Amino acid sequence: MDLSGCAVKLDHSVGTPDPLPSFRQVPGFPVYAVGQPLEAGIASMAEKLPKMKTVWFNVRREPVVYVNGNPCAPRDKNDLHNNVEVKNLKTAELQPFEDKCAAEFEAMVKDGNLDISRDKEFQENPMERENVIDSVKVESVKSFSTMLGGLKLDDLNVVRIPFEEERPLPEECFDLIVAQLAGESPSNTQCVFSSQKGQGRSTLAAVIACIVKATQMMVKLHKMVDEGMAERPWADGIIKTKFEDLIPSEDLKDSFLMGEFDVIKELLEKLPETKQGKVLADKMIDICGVAPEGTGLQNLRKGIIQTKYKYDAATEDKQVVWKRMIINFIERYFYLICFATYARAHAAEGFKKSFATWMEEHKELRSMIESGKDKLEWYRKVDEGKISNLKGMVDGDYQEKLGGIVGALYKLAFQTYADIPRGPVKDNLMRKLACKTLMEILPQDVTSRVQKELEEKKLSIDFDTVMGLVVA
Repeated sequence: MDLSGCAVKLDHSVGTPDPLPSFRQVPGFPVYAVGQPLEAGIASMAEKLPKMKTVWFNVRREPVVYVNGNPCAPRDKNDLHNNVEVKNLKTAELQPFEDKCAAEFEAMVKDGNLDISRDKEFQENPMERENVIDSVKVESVKSFSTMLGGLKLDDLNVVRIPFEEERPLPEECFDLIVAQLAGESPSNTQCVFSSQKGQGRSTLAAVIACIVKATQMMVKLHKMVDEGMAERPWADGIIKTKFEDLIPSEDLKDSFLMGEFDVIKELLEKLPETKQGKVLADKMIDICGVAPEGTGLQNLRKGIIQTKYKYDAATEDKQVVWKRMIINFIERYFYLICFATYARAHAAEGFKKSFATWMEEHKELRSMIESGKDKLEWYRKVDEGKISNLKGMVDGDYQEKLGGIVGALYKLAFQTYADIPRGPVKDNLMRKLACKTLMEILPQDVTSRVQKELEEKKLSIDFDTVMGLVVA
């Protein structure tokens, strides 16, 4: 892969974060996740982790190089706000590629300085980010693997898991994690998962590890019963409370927060054993997710519909990023249910059959998710009867009725988005719908005049601006 067209960008793109960004442990499991650590953070890990066998999983495809102890990555000069796509490289080739990248960074140093890009400020949507360049005096350049090589842990194994961003692919990544844990004690082998932010890929991998460990513990409990060392009700009670029951909350009543999308419902119907897989996956997703269930940054199930709210609130030119994420998140959740189903079936035999083989035996699932991951209501259905009533209100001298019209618009918007929690996202959605509906119901000559002024003055199309032009 050619790096000649790349620039250097800070991994934590608005500056220096904590030495161990978002470091946390999954409740009840020796499983940890973290964003890309600083050099100082790596050195401190030996003090933070218990003394036991450790597997550090680097859950990134793209190379990471440390400049003055801060992690950086190559970015396409024409696409500075997204990681480079590492294509056509096998897992074993990623480390030599990272070493090559470190050498390339060193070659880019001029008069002791290196230009390093960063974001001017944090923006969740990459399309809204602005780049700035700092000239940095270079004191050291090291690859991430070199940094981990200096970590002082007695029994450490470092493994590369090249997941694609936002996606559960390639399938071999599941098996790479299983291979490290299959023959180990679920309680005496700890895992550390690191990715850029410590959010998507770290959380995905942590869920996979917890599913493996949970099914290993289930096997031990069943074996204790079979050998007469424990009673069945006792073992079943532990399995139910620790690996199945979700914490009671209002979220459990929301079908979308519970992941009940069309393609998920199709999976559960056509492959009934996935119902139990979903139970296990949901529990592990919750404890790896945000509070109060977990200590993490993202709930991989609830995040689907929460991202859909952001899609709804965004302007059309910015929706493309959110839509891609939603589709990828549905695919990711689908695969986690499949993996949990596989793990429940094959933990007892030590995972001799690989997950990739299991998926090949159920290859219809690949086409199911490929064709079903975008089956979502991308546009909210608005009550047409209420729209007709609003159109009736603008007949005659509509300016005298503007107060009532505005009230009716916001009532319509509130009812349309009644399922969304209060907050900035809901406020934006309501104002966006009120603005769009107002433009639809106004007399044609008024709408044309407003649109002309918006274009000529290059004004933003928001409710306050449109209302100002309407009454002008």
